[in-house]
Parts: sequence; C-alpha cells; structure tokens
Amino acid sequence: MQDTITRILLVVLLCTSTLVTALAQGTGSIKGTFKDGTTNEPIIGGTVHLENTTIGGPTGVDGSFLLDKVPVGVYTLVVSSVSYKTVTLANIAVVAGKATEVNGELQSDNKQLNEVVVNGVRRTNTEIAVISEIRQANVVVSGVSSEQIVKTQDRDAAEVVRRIPGVTIVDNRFIQVRGLSDRYNTVWLNDVNAPSSETDRKSFSFDIVPSALLDRVLVFKDPSPELPGDFAGGLVKVYLRKPVFNEKLLTVNYSSGFRDGTTGKDFFTDKAQTGDAFGFGAIKRGLPNGFPELSSAYQQQERDFYARQLDNTFGVYKMTAMPDVRFNASYLDQINLKGLQIGSVTSVNYSNVFTRFDINRNLFDITGARTDQFKDDQSTNNVRLGAIQNFSLQLNNGGRLEFRNLFSQQARNQQVTRQGFDNNGVLNRRSYLASYQGRTTYTSQLAGTHTFNKDKTHFDWVGGYGYSLRDEPDLRRVSYQVSPAATEGQPDLQTVLTPGGGQVDVNNAGRLYQRLNEHIFTVTGNLKHKVTVAAREVEIGAGTYLEYRKRNFNARALGYSLNPGAVQSLRNEEVGNIFAPQNIGPQGFRVDEDLNSTYRYSASNELQAGYLSFNVPLTDEFKLVTGARYERNVQSITTGLNGQPVSQDVTTNFVLPSANLSYNFDKKNLVRASYGRTLNRPEFREAAPFFFYDFDFNVLNYGSLYLKPDSPLKVATIDNFDFRYELYPSTGELIHIGAFYKNFQNPIENVVVLTTNLAYTFANAPSAYAYGVELDLKKDLAFLDDAFNTSGLKNLSVVFNASLIKSQVSLGDNIVAWNKKRALQGQSPYVFNGGLYYQTPDNSWQLAALYNVFGPRILFAGSDQYPDVVELPRHTVDLSLTKTLSSRFALNAGVQDLLNQKVNLVQDYENNKKYTAADPSLSSYARGTYYTLGLRFNLEPRARATTPLP
Repeated sequence: MQDTITRILLVVLLCTSTLVTALAQGTGSIKGTFKDGTTNEPIIGGTVHLENTTIGGPTGVDGSFLLDKVPVGVYTLVVSSVSYKTVTLANIAVVAGKATEVNGELQSDNKQLNEVVVNGVRRTNTEIAVISEIRQANVVVSGVSSEQIVKTQDRDAAEVVRRIPGVTIVDNRFIQVRGLSDRYNTVWLNDVNAPSSETDRKSFSFDIVPSALLDRVLVFKDPSPELPGDFAGGLVKVYLRKPVFNEKLLTVNYSSGFRDGTTGKDFFTDKAQTGDAFGFGAIKRGLPNGFPELSSAYQQQERDFYARQLDNTFGVYKMTAMPDVRFNASYLDQINLKGLQIGSVTSVNYSNVFTRFDINRNLFDITGARTDQFKDDQSTNNVRLGAIQNFSLQLNNGGRLEFRNLFSQQARNQQVTRQGFDNNGVLNRRSYLASYQGRTTYTSQLAGTHTFNKDKTHFDWVGGYGYSLRDEPDLRRVSYQVSPAATEGQPDLQTVLTPGGGQVDVNNAGRLYQRLNEHIFTVTGNLKHKVTVAAREVEIGAGTYLEYRKRNFNARALGYSLNPGAVQSLRNEEVGNIFAPQNIGPQGFRVDEDLNSTYRYSASNELQAGYLSFNVPLTDEFKLVTGARYERNVQSITTGLNGQPVSQDVTTNFVLPSANLSYNFDKKNLVRASYGRTLNRPEFREAAPFFFYDFDFNVLNYGSLYLKPDSPLKVATIDNFDFRYELYPSTGELIHIGAFYKNFQNPIENVVVLTTNLAYTFANAPSAYAYGVELDLKKDLAFLDDAFNTSGLKNLSVVFNASLIKSQVSLGDNIVAWNKKRALQGQSPYVFNGGLYYQTPDNSWQLAALYNVFGPRILFAGSDQYPDVVELPRHTVDLSLTKTLSSRFALNAGVQDLLNQKVNLVQDYENNKKYTAADPSLSSYARGTYYTLGLRFNLEPRARATTPLP
C-alpha cells in the first residue's frame, strides 16, 4: 500500500511541476440564462458564442449556458436561436478565476421558419443533452454522455458502461444489466444489431470501442413496441461520434500506462510473426495452404511429410514488458461538395497493452478437500487498431442522411505456463498453452431521417451490414509430468495417445485451429405521424425490422503421439524442441487429426418484426405509450454428429405487448409505470452439437444438441414490470428511484453435465424471477455552501447509483443442483457506483474519484456433486486528474484499481449460501494497480458561420 501511495504522489508532483507555468496565464468563465421575452420560457438549444473567437456553447433545458476556459479580456457576446432575433452584448469582461454572469431575453423573429436554412445538427454528447433524452424517453432509460466519459479517463466502452446504474462488466468486456447475465442483454450500434465475434456466448465485446469514439451510451430497461423483443436485462444502444456542422476540430490523445507486476518485468510470448504489432498476426499462424486432412487415406510417409510443414512455434520467448501505449486521433470537418454541406468525422485509434498475472487454481472433491493445485504464469499482450469514418448530409427540408463506418482489429497473444500437482498431489505436472486470437469487426450503415407535413410526419430508416471474424489459429497445448520411474525433476511428456492409435487429444499434446465468421444484414424503418383526436395530438407509430444473420464455424484438431519404435528420450525434450520437424517420423512423433464432424457447423437466423404503437396524451400530465410487436424468427443449424449429418430448423412466432404510463407533476417531477413482454432466444453456439475444452478451468463445454439432438432449446419469455420516480432539480442534475419485477418462463442456464470429466451444457429451467430497486443520482454540491457557510463546494458534483436485486431459479426435477434455490446465473444481488468530480470555474483543473463494487455472482451453476462457482465482490477505486495547459494542450493522469483487490472465484462446499474468502478458492489473482499519464492536443480553427439546430 505504501508503494501505491508513493507512486500516486509522484504522479501528482509530476503533473504539478509541469503545469506551474500555465497557472499564470489566467482564465475565467461566462455563465447565465436566456429566456423568451414574451412567455418567460427558457431558450432551449440556443447558441452562445464570443465574437471573433471559437469559444461557444449551447443553452440547456432551463436556458442556462456556461463558457469555460475563457482567457482574461473584454468580449462581445452573441446569442442566437432559431425563430428569435440575435442579441449582441458588448464589453463583457472576464476576470481570472471568476465567473461573469450574463442574463437576458430573446424576442421572437417575425419571419416564417421556412425561411430559415438550418445547417447543423443537435448536440447529443453533453450531459444536458443525455439527461434531456432520458427525461423525454417513453421508457425507463439510463445513460452516460461523452462529456462525463472524458472526466473518468475510461479507455473503452466496457469501462464506460459500468458507470451506468445497474450495469456490471464480466471479463472486462461483456455486459450485465440489473445483474442478469450477458445472454439477457442486447447491444445495438448506431440503431442496428451489433455483430458478435464470440463463439461461445451471446454478447457484444464492448472493449472493441475506444471511449474517445463514443457520443453517448443509453440503456433501455423495459420494452416498447419499437425496441427489439430479445432482451430482459437491457437494450444497450452505443452511439458513435457524429459530425457537428459548425465545428472543425482536430484532437490527438496519447497516453502511456504502467501496471504493477507487469511493466518493466519479464514477459513471455511465442514466436513473433509479421503483423503482430497491428493485430494481424493470425494471418501468418494459420495452417499451410493446401494442408490436407490427415486421414487414413494417406500413407504414414505422406502424413509425416505434411506434419513437417507445420512451423515449430511451441517455444517460449522472454522479453521485457514495455509501458502500455494508447493513441487516438479524431478530425471533425465539413466538406463543401457542389453546394452540399457534408459533415465528416474521421478517427483512428491504437493501443498496445501488456498484462502478466500469477493465477492460483485449485480443484476439490465433493467434501471440499483439495485434489489439484496449480499456479498459472499468464502473459497476455492485447493490440487494438480501429477507425471510424462517418459522413452526414443535412437536407434542406430538415432531414438528414448519414453514412457510418466502424472497423476494429483486435489481437490477444497469450502464453501460459502451469505448474503444480494433480491426482491428490501424486503427479507433478507442468503444462503450456500458447494462443493467438485475432478479432475483426466491421459495421456500415446508411441511415436517413425525414420530416413532412410541417413536422407532423417523421420517417427514419437504416440499412446496415455487419461482419465479424474470430480467427484463433494454432492454439498449442503441451503437458509434462514427472512419472514415478523418472528422476525427480526430469520432464516426461504426458502423451495420452496410444502410440499409433490415431485417437487425438489436443488438450495435452496438440494444436487447434478454429475460425468463425458472421455476416449480418439489417433493414429497419420507423414511421411516426401526429393526428388530432379530441383536441389532443396523438402520435401513431409503425415500423419494421428485418435481419438476416449467417455464421460459419470450422475447427481442426491435430495431436502428437510417439510411434511404436520411437526413441523414448524424445519425451524429455523441452517444449521448444520436442515437436521440431526433425522429431517427426518413424523414430519419433506422428501427427493425427481428429476428424470429428462436430468441429464445424453453419447456421443462419432470419428475423422479421413489425410493430404498431400509440403515444396518447390522456391529459396534460398523463401520457400513455402502448402497442405490440410481432416477431417471427427462423433459426437453422447444419452440422454433423457421430458421422451423421444433423440439421435443425426452428421457427417461432411471438406477439409482444407493452404499455408505458407516465405522469408529469411539473417540469421537474414525473412518475413512470410500465409492463411489457420480451423473450430470450438460444444462440447458435448454445445449440450447436460442438464441444470445446476450456484450459483455464479444465472443463468441457457442450452445445445442447450434442447431448440431446432431438430436444432443441426453448425460447424463454419474460414479463417485465417497472416503476420509477424521476426528479430533475436543474440543468444536468437528476434523481431517479425505481423498482422492477421480472418473471421468466423457460430461462436458459449453463449447467453442469454429470460425466467422467467436469463439463457444462445449456438447458431450460422451468421458471425464475428477479426483482429489485434502483437509485440514480447526479447532483452538484453547491447547495451545501449555504448549509456549511463555505464557498468551496460549488465546484463539486457527485454521481451515485445503486441496485439491490433478488432472483431465484426454479430448477425442476430434471436438473440436479447443489443449491435448489439459487440465484440466476450471473446475477449480482447488489451493484454500487459512485463518483466525486471537481472542476475549477474556468475548467482548467478536473479531478475525479470513482468507486465500484458488485455482489457475489454465479459464474458457473453447479450440480448436486459440484458447488456453484461464485465470483466474490471486488471493490475498485479509480482516480483521475486533468490539467488544461492552454487552449490546445491538456495533461491527464490517472490511477485505476487503487485497492488492487483479488479476482476470486470460490465454491460453497458447506452449502450455507454465504460466499466469503474463507470458502475454497477455485481461482484467484490480482490485476495490479494501473497508472496512466497522457497528453491531449486540440486544434480548433474558427468555426464556420452556420446556424446549429436547437
């Protein structure tokens, strides 16, 4: 702990010494409120800027504005808004360290609105904009803006979304909403379904999106006709940055990171390949072109010839872990093309990150006595290269066309050395795993929004394409043991193959090549039209969503065994030499391929959906949004099992009704109550008759059709009830208190299979329920200044959210379990997030302290002979500091995971339903406190003379 505090002090001192000269420059701020001169209503979405400068900003929902970091001087303030006369106020003086207050009124402009040419788009990435969007939504929504993201120093979308109420992250990239596992959550990227590169689970990997590219993230927690029906926890909408027509900006961020236990220490990796530095190393690690299936059709001489073509990449290489590198550059501009004004956002990002963990692993018998004890030395290098290119064309009638593109290339290069004892300490085993995984994601959308009939009719549409590739070539695993006859310490290769027998076990001496690619095509359209009924304006909505998803998966497993006449001493070769080409042949090893038909499958999914909705203002205070959604889904899987072809086509049809009622007491208070039915479909991997070996936990995972080919998984249905009170004290502030209840029929669970080896599969439980309460708070602390007679709290703000959740699964008689009344798999009983933010009036200093914890959650559901595997709570504290050096430069520093508590997976062998660190630990490790130091550069030429939208 002392070392940690010392490093924090060094970081702060470094920042302070670097910034002393900047303090003398002096900046202030200008704030105030503008209202309608006739009605006294606030001017919402107006533009306030300083003449002959690039400094400006919008007015909020209460008409207020704030211009930060204004250099000392005298300025002319210009205030404008559509349908109002522009106001110009001269001689506005700015004093260092103080806020100049300017209030005023705007008078209506008599000219018709159709004479106004609008060449801008509404800003959606500010705290005010996101809170306004949450308030105006027809359903229960939580969210976070890029404005808040900047304050936290979060690096990617996975770190960002865990700040949202009721949200937690598993494995640093998969989302849980309201404690429900990732299978119950759906992710949309820019209003279409996001592609997944995961072979084993239904989930979008949030770590592919750097935080610098985010505009905002919204989580919809209850259903509505226009939302997809396949979710129960939440629908997460991730929006990327979009062009702003009156802005031209170049932003460059560079940061370096230091992790305790990794940076500057020994780091282990495999043989480097061309393309590793940018995440494309999988290309060079694949099988040689034309490499045949090593079946019995080949003579042994031919098989040996092909086996020698395999590159010997089993060696372990040592290097020094360098500091992490993260880079992002974004450019916003406006292109004038033959009279058309096209907004453009271009962004590229790159990161190269190292981690080395010592992981303790244990296995126990039914009494809780430890049988196996291992320690993993795990070195992982993650590389990410990404880009976005978005264009936006503003149409003269107020409509807009957008062309959005995202590309992400990620790679994980991992080397694991496992040392320890198994079989009750009889065998001393040393195992190696080397893997390289490349993930490619590309999404492209063409979207349009159009308004007609004097804004009474609104139509939007999206045509999208998504592609994902997960390429994991040459996963190498070798296991050594010291046999009773061997000299102590002498390695002896544990070859589980019968010499020359042709049975392949790649888990102990082999190579696995697997590749998954998926294409998604989507078309969606939404039409809304306002009609007058009984003197009230009713909005009728109708729309459709069409999606076609095609997946192909292929794996090849190669295993090594000694030939009958082989030199036995070859078993003692070290891992880097044992499978060298010269050791392949009659006097050495042979290579066989496991020609299992379940190692490949193709699948497709067709979804056709349509909805009808009604937004009815019953009174001035009551509003009802109701309707129904119809979804027809056809899922097809084609593969083989035991040498025989297997084909499954499952068609389902569901009508999903919903109703949302809201009551607005006034402009600051409202209450929501809602009901809706949703569903949860089985994923390809959960159904496909394929099994894979999980090296980390030494278990097998089976698709449901492998064990029950005639019993496809059922679609789960969920009835959702929500109630929430919302208070909006002022601009940028909110207080939400809510409760929810969910009833599940046929929930899909990942459960233990009673076989010789520990294994898991997927099955339907009869029913389950979950209920809970939530609190979400965003508030500045200026009101405490009067209470405590101080003046230093006005620059402080607090963000806090908490969820308390209870769930239980009814397992029925067909599923054996350690705990018959356990919680839903992956569900946390509580989640807490807190953040304290400080910024000076001129915004030259920003500090943040953040806290997060989640309750114990079931990672793997057990059986009557194997307890549930539970992840224990882990408290995390993050600190960040940003200092603006000038109008173009800012320095930031951060400390993440200050407490460095262990990730700990335990099993409750006492079956007392209490999960503590005293329980037997299946796996545990510390991630290491992480320190970052970075520099941000902004180049903002003078904004063009355009009129932004309100």
